[in-house]
Amino acid sequence: MLPIVRRPSARALAGAAPTFQSLMDPSVFPEAQHGMRVESARRAGGRLEVVTTGARFTIDLPRGDVTCSQRIGHARPVARLRLGRALSGAALTHQGPGFARATFSAPRATLRVNGDSLLMLQAGEPLTVSIDRLILPAWNASYRANHLVADELGAFGLYCSEAGLDDQFDAFADTVARYRLPAGAVLWLGVCPPKPYDWPRSLKDNVVWHWSREAGYPDDDVLRSWKGQGDIVLLQSEVMLWKDWNLAFEPRRPEDFARVRRTLHGLGMRFIVYTSPYYFLKGTRLESRALNSFENFKGWPPGTPTGENIDLFMAAITRVMREYRPDGLYFDGQYHENPAALYALARRSRALLGEKGILEWHSTMALGEGQCYLPQADAYVDFILRGEGKQGSYASRDYLRFFVSGYNINNCIGVLCNNLGAGPTPELARGVLAANARFHTLARWLNSSGTREVLRKDYRARLTPGLRAEVERGIGAHQAQAVKALAGRRAEIDALAREPAWTRPALSVRFDAMPRGEQRVSKQNPDALRVEGGTLRIHAHAHTFAHLAVPVRVKAARGVVVRVRQGSDGGQAWGPGVLLRFANGAMARVSSRSDATLMADVPGVQLHGRPCPTGDWVWLRMRWGSRRGVVEQSTDGKRYERVWAFDHGGAYNGETKELLVGKLSWDGEPHDHSEPGPVGDCEIGEADVY
Repeated sequence: MLPIVRRPSARALAGAAPTFQSLMDPSVFPEAQHGMRVESARRAGGRLEVVTTGARFTIDLPRGDVTCSQRIGHARPVARLRLGRALSGAALTHQGPGFARATFSAPRATLRVNGDSLLMLQAGEPLTVSIDRLILPAWNASYRANHLVADELGAFGLYCSEAGLDDQFDAFADTVARYRLPAGAVLWLGVCPPKPYDWPRSLKDNVVWHWSREAGYPDDDVLRSWKGQGDIVLLQSEVMLWKDWNLAFEPRRPEDFARVRRTLHGLGMRFIVYTSPYYFLKGTRLESRALNSFENFKGWPPGTPTGENIDLFMAAITRVMREYRPDGLYFDGQYHENPAALYALARRSRALLGEKGILEWHSTMALGEGQCYLPQADAYVDFILRGEGKQGSYASRDYLRFFVSGYNINNCIGVLCNNLGAGPTPELARGVLAANARFHTLARWLNSSGTREVLRKDYRARLTPGLRAEVERGIGAHQAQAVKALAGRRAEIDALAREPAWTRPALSVRFDAMPRGEQRVSKQNPDALRVEGGTLRIHAHAHTFAHLAVPVRVKAARGVVVRVRQGSDGGQAWGPGVLLRFANGAMARVSSRSDATLMADVPGVQLHGRPCPTGDWVWLRMRWGSRRGVVEQSTDGKRYERVWAFDHGGAYNGETKELLVGKLSWDGEPHDHSEPGPVGDCEIGEADVY
């Protein structure tokens, strides 16, 4: 039987994607869940303090700031939220195990702290909120106005209802972000980890993962052969498991579904089944794109990344749990463009499954398409599966440690999704365990004696209580290295705060005549490039490419500058700018957009949002040191304003290959958008590489 649970307020959540504002409603998620709770909330003199399982929030009313401290593993302050003015008229309106809530009359604001250590601040009037970093920025990831900053011991996350807001984020600055919130906007600050890590379970539980294009229900003899390989079975064959996996979760063969359940339970094993909020298309504008067969298969359908389908999806999986009674659910993709929907999905799913139901998320795209994620959503999940198709990142300790494992951040059991390769190697097993991540056991791996031996000798043999001490020693060593590395970066940070010392460019592109180089122009843009009046004039469709590719061999490039005028060109991701490509494949790209904003692409992240005039000339500059870099703009080519800071991780230290100048796709490749858009004109004045 399913547990009886209180459902979130239909008024707040039904019929639309959850929003930051709807989650402020006291009737939404009022209970403590999954071992995370508010332990106390009290006012004493000029202070208001809320203590949760994972954090302590101390609100200094006269100063107007909130000190956010970690409690699990390493007790310490991690961030400070500053309003820059006193908070008056404080009233503690709710205090219970699920959440505490306070209101303020001046400035008008509401603050809610949930048991999972998520602070939610809603502005009742325009507010400027500054966030100070109190930990080392050993690793960080961003998606629009959402950021996660971590060191080896813990982390904090920032998430904002105003996704396009320019928050001036810089993980290495003392004040990492500044949010100018309009009335009604909501800012979240999550302290990490929100829950303790379940070490015994991480050493005991192992998932046998089955996927097939032919059979969704393995035979009993196959199920019995898995008995010694794990204690949980994942049936992930979406098309073969369900009749219409994009529209409803009804077994193709109900009698075999029941047989699998009986057999596995008879073996003392549990099983979880495939579902997907992202690919659940019923009732959405994408419903006609649903597929239910591999016949003439041309690729997976598009999904729903923002959560409008959450009520329909929850109704569908409620039926799965009641009628087909698996031990839990596997979600293939979530609402990775909407933090509020992601959080609501986690809490509603946990309420449905109860405390003992198994919940696994595959979220290689967790929040955006980079490595940002929301630990306070992950905390309601048992297993987090990440890394599908990212084999090139498996050698990166940072990728395994901070994104896949999540140890001391979300404290789920982080699992590497290495389902596309031949199987784990001894080297990969060592890296995964050192990061405190885990493997699932793919059923097809069991057909290889070599892979079985790697799993036995290099992986399972090390899943002992001694692993914890080994992991902690590694974390301590890397934390000490991070302290030294940050001290070493200080000189680079200071140098980037000053004007560059460079004088003459290594490559100067001028337009007295058409420069040497290759003209790369879409077939949709005949005669797109011409030199006129000392500028490169580009006449092309908005969302198509038209640029010059100029060879450039520089062994230690440190920056690029371009002068552009957007004009009537309608390009956004295909706006005018420059892209410097390196021999190692890395690229540094900056461009203007027709929506009067800037865009830059650096390793691992796309930056977007700062205002940029479209009718006037503007100078765009990117420059960098051995690891750090900045994007800047100027209206006169002399006085530059910093737009963004970024970390290229050493990717820009190698030799350059070519400079692209003109209308560029986000990756510099010669491809157009499916909708070319109207024809317009833009100009490039000059471009320099230093």
